[in-house]
Amino acid sequence: MDGNKDTNSYFLPIIFHNLKNYDAHFVIKHFQRRYTQKAKRQKISYDDVKVIPLNGERFLQFQIGNVKFIDSFQFLSASLDHLVSLLLKSGKENFHHTIKYMGDNDLVLAKGVYPYSYMTDRSKFDQTELPSKEDFHDTLNDEPLSDENYQRARDIWNCFGIQNLRQYHDHYLMSDVLLLADVSEHFRRHVLKKHGLDCLYYPTLPSSP
Repeated sequence: MDGNKDTNSYFLPIIFHNLKNYDAHFVIKHFQRRYTQKAKRQKISYDDVKVIPLNGERFLQFQIGNVKFIDSFQFLSASLDHLVSLLLKSGKENFHHTIKYMGDNDLVLAKGVYPYSYMTDRSKFDQTELPSKEDFHDTLNDEPLSDENYQRARDIWNCFGIQNLRQYHDHYLMSDVLLLADVSEHFRRHVLKKHGLDCLYYPTLPSSP
């Protein structure tokens, strides 16, 4: 068997929501050539970096070795908050990953609440109280946090026994990843069943026949 051919016959999908407009900047900015390096029989070689560009600064998709970075927003062009609420209408049973790792609690079946603008440095992680409602103000979009969402943030803090902002931060990230996994997998199964197509092999929805 050709070992190289076997290695190149698969890819590991890494799914980001809105990769094109946000996360891709950080991946590309901190990318180093050594990440593609591989050694075989004392010979150094480098994997190809495959890119599907939208323009000179934004990428629909890119692949480094066997790791393919995919933007789920190209298939599901709505906020994760909205996508989760839509999927919830079809039943809790659609949230396999979220329920497995975070429990069957209504608090986790919605996108979390996070004080993006407030988290300016690592020292904030050591704070032992939830920031005030005013600290959750989204300065990027100039949007205040609603009373309902602030209460949900407080309920999450208390329900999961969170002791500091580092734990709250980690809880938020885990929730985001699991919810996106559930939404993406549900969509993937639906498209595969209805059209016989696996969306992981297409950069965008319009490119699928």
